[in-house]
Amino acid sequence: MKKIFYLLFVAMAFVGCTKDTPKLLPNPKPSTVSQKVNFDISDFGITTGGLRTNGISSVNALKDQIKFLQYAVLNWQEANFTDLITNLYRYQEHRSTESNFGQIRDSLDDGRYHICFIGADVLGKVDVATIPYTGANQLPHPTYRLDYKSLTTNIFSAYVDTSIAGKPVNKPIVLKRAVSQLTIHLNDVIPTNAAKFVITCSDYPLGFDLVTGYGLDRGRQEEYNPDATFEFPISNDVIGKAGIEITSIVWPHDYPKITVDCLDAQGKLMAHVLLPKNYIDFYDRLDPNTQYKFSGNLFGQSAHFDITVDTNWGIPVNTPFSLPSKTQHIN
Repeated sequence: MKKIFYLLFVAMAFVGCTKDTPKLLPNPKPSTVSQKVNFDISDFGITTGGLRTNGISSVNALKDQIKFLQYAVLNWQEANFTDLITNLYRYQEHRSTESNFGQIRDSLDDGRYHICFIGADVLGKVDVATIPYTGANQLPHPTYRLDYKSLTTNIFSAYVDTSIAGKPVNKPIVLKRAVSQLTIHLNDVIPTNAAKFVITCSDYPLGFDLVTGYGLDRGRQEEYNPDATFEFPISNDVIGKAGIEITSIVWPHDYPKITVDCLDAQGKLMAHVLLPKNYIDFYDRLDPNTQYKFSGNLFGQSAHFDITVDTNWGIPVNTPFSLPSKTQHIN
């Protein structure tokens, strides 16, 4: 009899646990009345200029710019909370084929929230990451994750830190470009035996922090994130030509090192350059909505490199750089 009663108790406990699983997370300041929140996305924080990979021309509607629109809400918490939220409170995913694309309709209880919007041609994953804060504290931030090799087009985002208190919310949202563009302009001629260019960004962030607008902070880890390598096969139509440009779309981040290599058909290194540091001689700081162009000679004995920023993206910046007296070669 005792055995039968025990099995019945276990079964009831199991049913109770599974029934409670799919519930929403509680609000920091729950309310018995939900407030309607309406967000209309019909504008971008850019007017001219575009990414080299796809460009931006005149458009007629939001769907001409992006294919997916993602909406994410996270309960706001102070840094001294010990039980950090690890799941989104709200999430919606919309496609450009929808008739009301760009209109977000939801209802939220009174409280403070992180509210994020992501517009892109590719569909990434929105989740929550714990971000290092002062002392041993951490903050939960909504994040956007995408394989960097799929990061080849425009991605736009917007972040709203807001408190809802007893009345509906109607707010227009302006999406701003969330990525950086890295361009290498080669003044010298491409050798006949060159087969491939490789751009390597060290400590590449594992995602995009939708609150800060930069790549995810890895915190106090002693080891860097894995490097990201972007490969560019060299076609016959650029061999023997000067003024070739190589372009990569990357997450905004403070990169400890960015290098450019040229390899021959056997994979041997022909030329190598370490790009200049533009932030306190320690990082390559790439800001969002900014195009950085590094210009110089890769194959010459010595060269003068400049960093410039497209005026359509931000304020121009110029930083001189000199290569070592001899470029590395492996024959």
